[in-house]
Amino acid sequence: MKNIVEQKETQSLAYRVANLHVRFPKIEQVWYVLDSIRTQNKFKQGTTQYGKRHISVIGPSGVGKSQALLKYEELNMGYTEVSPDNSKEVDIKPVVYMELPDPFTIKELYQQISYALGFPEMPRRISIGDAQRQAFHLLMEQKVEVLILDEMDYILTSNVPHKAAMNALKKIANKANITLVLAGTPEVETLLKINFQNYRRYPKLYINRFERCDEEWCRLLSRIEESLAPEKPIGLGDPATKLPQILHTMSSGLMGILTPVLQEMYSLLGVFDGEYADVTFTSETIEVLRRAYQNINGDLPIEEFKTMLAKGY
Repeated sequence: MKNIVEQKETQSLAYRVANLHVRFPKIEQVWYVLDSIRTQNKFKQGTTQYGKRHISVIGPSGVGKSQALLKYEELNMGYTEVSPDNSKEVDIKPVVYMELPDPFTIKELYQQISYALGFPEMPRRISIGDAQRQAFHLLMEQKVEVLILDEMDYILTSNVPHKAAMNALKKIANKANITLVLAGTPEVETLLKINFQNYRRYPKLYINRFERCDEEWCRLLSRIEESLAPEKPIGLGDPATKLPQILHTMSSGLMGILTPVLQEMYSLLGVFDGEYADVTFTSETIEVLRRAYQNINGDLPIEEFKTMLAKGY
């Protein structure tokens, strides 16, 4: 059995593994743009304070869009504001992340906004007007600056006309005077091209997979190792260990595969039950990595995976 000090170190590593999130340049660009927009908004006065800037974040499934946007919300946590007479408390939420409802309807959109702001789910018989007023009231009362709308693809599969859906989003931005972030796969670009106004309103920031096992990929893996902070160096980003090549082949450069595979590998090695030993990449450890990949991705044939990857799913 490990002694108390070793157990605490293992628990700490377990925490780092379970909460693994690594920034890379494209994510940092998205965060920087949002920080810049919010900073400029704080200085605007008079008529210039209306008509906020917006962005869209586009990329195939699995590149880390949702996790990056969720992390931005987490990094900009709200606070509780108490009225001068102590009669009322309001949860201020500067950044709010939510997924669009599926199936998408405009009434469900407003209800989802209210739910994301902590308001209990409303009865389905509520009118669209009441749902709209409730959402706008909460957005303004809770001083929302940025509303992140993920899974824009749900609009594409809904019965709501695309132009009507985009007009509803425009109304939210204008009425609540907030910045919108629209996130989805490359297919949602059709929504941004409905007219020139939409195209101009939501400038696109692309997050793509790491297509090659190159220096950029190795730097990412080195950052992951820094975040994990193992007691002994692993060499995740060192081509001499062959790990960059192995991990790129397994994940095809997708963060949505790489991160859970590494987490599952540590789980198989016992990091969450206190029986963990330092990683030394022998053929046995590579076999653990292979098992971790299979546990995460199942028995998906590689050719089927490549076909889906090419389609951007």
